[in-house]
Amino acid sequence: MRISKLVVESDSNCAVELIQKISVEKHSQSTLIRAIKELLVGLESVVVRHIYREANFCADALAKAGQEQEDGVHCFKLPPAMVAHQVLADRSGMKFSRSVTL
Repeated sequence: MRISKLVVESDSNCAVELIQKISVEKHSQSTLIRAIKELLVGLESVVVRHIYREANFCADALAKAGQEQEDGVHCFKLPPAMVAHQVLADRSGMKFSRSVTL
């Protein structure tokens, strides 16, 4: 896809930490983690960071919907109905509160 700069955001702090670790040989998913790292090595700039689940709503909804689609790349001219509300809220700058237990 000729991508040289990439920002990877995940609501899984564990996944972010594993991708950022130097060695993951003893992890049960080490093969997958190594494959991800190999994809990132050829890029000019890569940032991998944790985001809260609320900020990942659209990606999560699209991933779940993608499990029911045929394999391949799917492009949308407009946001699909499942994420349209969230995209509009984000575009308008709407803020969502987050409850945190201490």
